[in-house]
Amino acid sequence: MRKLTIILAAAALFAGCADLDTTNPNEPDTQRVLSSPTDVQALISTSYRSYFDHEQQTNPGLPTAAMADNITGGFFDFGVHDMTTEPRTLFDASPLNTRGFVGRAPWSRLYPVISNVNDALGAIDGGLAITTGAGGADETPRARAFGKFVQAIALGHLGLYYDQALIVTENTDLEQMDPTSFQPYPVVLDTALAILDEAIAIADANNFTIPSSPEWINGITLSNDHLIRIINSYVARLMVYAPRTWDERNAVDWNEVIRRIDAGITADLAPEGLLDIWESNMRRLYTRVRARPSDHVRPDYIALGPADTSGALQTWFATPSADRMPFQIRTPDRRIHGAAGPASEGLYVGYNVNTIWPEDRGTYRWSYYYFHRDGTGDSWFTGPQVTMSRTEMDLLKAEALIRLNRAAEAVPLINATRVANGQLPAVTVDGPPDTDACVPRKVTGACGSLWDALMHERNLENMGIQGTIMWWDARGLNRLMEGTLLHFPVSGIEIENLGLPLYTFGGVGGDGAAPPPQYHRCPATLPRC
Repeated sequence: MRKLTIILAAAALFAGCADLDTTNPNEPDTQRVLSSPTDVQALISTSYRSYFDHEQQTNPGLPTAAMADNITGGFFDFGVHDMTTEPRTLFDASPLNTRGFVGRAPWSRLYPVISNVNDALGAIDGGLAITTGAGGADETPRARAFGKFVQAIALGHLGLYYDQALIVTENTDLEQMDPTSFQPYPVVLDTALAILDEAIAIADANNFTIPSSPEWINGITLSNDHLIRIINSYVARLMVYAPRTWDERNAVDWNEVIRRIDAGITADLAPEGLLDIWESNMRRLYTRVRARPSDHVRPDYIALGPADTSGALQTWFATPSADRMPFQIRTPDRRIHGAAGPASEGLYVGYNVNTIWPEDRGTYRWSYYYFHRDGTGDSWFTGPQVTMSRTEMDLLKAEALIRLNRAAEAVPLINATRVANGQLPAVTVDGPPDTDACVPRKVTGACGSLWDALMHERNLENMGIQGTIMWWDARGLNRLMEGTLLHFPVSGIEIENLGLPLYTFGGVGGDGAAPPPQYHRCPATLPRC
């Protein structure tokens, strides 16, 4: 019988004091579950839902987006306050840190996902056929392809999030495995990419349909070809977001990124919302309205400010953090305010003069803007819950083209949202029109470049989709505030249970921490760069 059946955290899996053979009468009989085609398929079919639930949770979605200065917040919940103190401080990795779940959440949530998939794939490899329906149709290839897909993206997330992780698949001999055999993130990510290609090969060799039921990806019927497209887009994500530094990002195979994006999704990946099952708890707090709109977190001026044409951003940016005060943005970007004036509601955000958080937590956190793009009320569990957008892929492709000295091909990808959503004049290779109404502007006040325009589209169009991608994206672009973590250390609970010394990252000048940001640094020769 496989030992890795349920992992509440990887720590629980390998803790020396835990006896995993102990019978728990409250758990289903493992042997019975793994001999049932229906039960084994359920382990696989519900695996993406579990992954989605983690990605769309308040933690890690809120603190990681805040670490990227895409949103701001001053409440102690979910680690947002602690992770965004200015200047940035060392992350407290101790298991006793009650606000440190941001460093433990993926570890404790994703290893159970991997465990369930591994058990199911192990049963299939052992000869179990997945048959469904009265006719007993063989759905084994579908189960294997989908299982390998989720196994890989869960492992890939761990590689994106932590400096190292345990690689555990259906082929791992847990009896012989060294529980301290953490692999560095490049190895973890390379393994995840290889498994994703295994999933593609299985799907490419078989015809199948994945139903649109809540047990799979709610509201989305997928053919094997559609699944391949989703997998390719996740490959592109892992490739682009893996780097921790500017030099690592430069070294990405950008031709391969383009190939994967072109073979990837053609529309947003957006499961249909369903309360308590398919919901974005992260988006709930982005848009929550109680006494005021966006009463928990708000868009950050680092994200919105480059659209300002009044000079207020430059004044704010030049002011020491402790003395910064919120300001009203004046811009032709209609995502931020309407044509009626700077206090009118824009397409994505609106203006609300309320500072929300206590002054002693830092006025640099204050923002007069609220997020409403995805609606309020019950929109976080009704309607499409976008977790990967086609726009995200287009803007990643635009970066690849610029890096490959094909900037002219990137222009229409940047203009697609800039013109349609922002109602801004189109950019060219030379950048936005260099007028008084130039958007975006650099922190110096100068009119931005084509690269700056791409970064502005990323900040606005990816806001509220998935918090972690904002952090992963910013670190490789040298756009994180100095001292921000480049990755988290292994969960402190895991480390403590293994009897290893705690370690951590972050803080200005610390290990695993971002250097001073260079917001307008360009990877290619462009005008105004």
